Amino acid sequence: MIDATAVLVIALALAGAIQFLFWQRARRGQERLAGRLVTLEREQRLAKADAESAHQETAQIADASYDPILVVDSERRIRRLNQAARDLFGVGEGSLGTSFIAVTRSHELEGYLTAALHGEPRLDQQLTLDQFTFRARIVRHTGNDGAVIRVVVTLNNVTELIRLTRARRDMVANFSHDMRTPISSIRLLVEMLRQNLGKNPQGDQTKLAKIASATDSLQHMMQELLDLSTIESGRAIMRMVETTFGDILSRSLEMMEAQFEEKGLTVINEAAMDVRVLADPDQVRRVINNIFHNAVKFTPKKGEIVISTAQTTSHLAVCIKDSGPGIPPFERTRVFERFYQVDGTRSGAADSRGRGTGLGLAIGKHIIEAHGGRIWVEGGIPSGACLLFTLPLA
Repeated sequence: MIDATAVLVIALALAGAIQFLFWQRARRGQERLAGRLVTLEREQRLAKADAESAHQETAQIADASYDPILVVDSERRIRRLNQAARDLFGVGEGSLGTSFIAVTRSHELEGYLTAALHGEPRLDQQLTLDQFTFRARIVRHTGNDGAVIRVVVTLNNVTELIRLTRARRDMVANFSHDMRTPISSIRLLVEMLRQNLGKNPQGDQTKLAKIASATDSLQHMMQELLDLSTIESGRAIMRMVETTFGDILSRSLEMMEAQFEEKGLTVINEAAMDVRVLADPDQVRRVINNIFHNAVKFTPKKGEIVISTAQTTSHLAVCIKDSGPGIPPFERTRVFERFYQVDGTRSGAADSRGRGTGLGLAIGKHIIEAHGGRIWVEGGIPSGACLLFTLPLA
């Protein structure tokens, strides 16, 4: 028989072996669990880094946009806004968490946000902020439960688009009006000639002269359109030479002398004639003549036209001032648009020789800017208009 002591020893050995096996298995399990925890922590760090990178990338993309973008939560607090929005509303990064109305200071935008939060998932409206016109697009985002997560507000500045649309509409209307007058005159005179040709030779000659004059007006209009197109496209050549301003101005005064005398205008020349400038004399002379034409048209009989200059370190500023009714402030920038003409009926100052084409100052603006200068209007009712432009010194 086996000794009881041996049995006990064998049993204890088996128990120890079994306990060792369980300990080994538990240790391996702990090692696997620890490795899994390390992997999870690494994955969490990577996910957090990816999220931060995505957030930074989204912020950088938003900041690259010209359009102001604002992200608002359901409590009307600002959660994100790009650089364009910060510039528009004059706020910084510290505005995050601030109420939408406190940042935008626009009750109209606040009303659109309210509509988006309470029913309209997408809004597209036009509004004015700080004298600029914007197209506001407001989009609501909701979760799976239908609750509002955020509202994204995008503002697209359409001020220039509206101005160009209005300018195009005015250009077509004005051009149609200006073309209609000489064409109607030519048609009427041709019909009269067809019916009475040879019956009154002297009258026929008068009618032919009027037809020639109307044709000249059409030709002048088309030539100015062609010149403006050439200058705007950059195909016009500016032959820049060193010359005195007096040489340019003297020739312009000679060319306009008959018109000044016809209306009895007094021309006062206070310009510095010996200043040397770098310019294309023919093109600058064209600018001066266009300004003179406007001055003659709007200055009453026996009025004055004063020419003066001022000099800086790099430019000569020229001012041509008349004693007419002046140009209202809201029209002082528009006079350089194509076909735009100041309404002479406002004061009755414009003479009866016609409205002109409305292209002279538009052409002049491009010529002066091609010289590296600028042109603008000062003065106003009733002190007369003062058109100024600059030329580079030689």
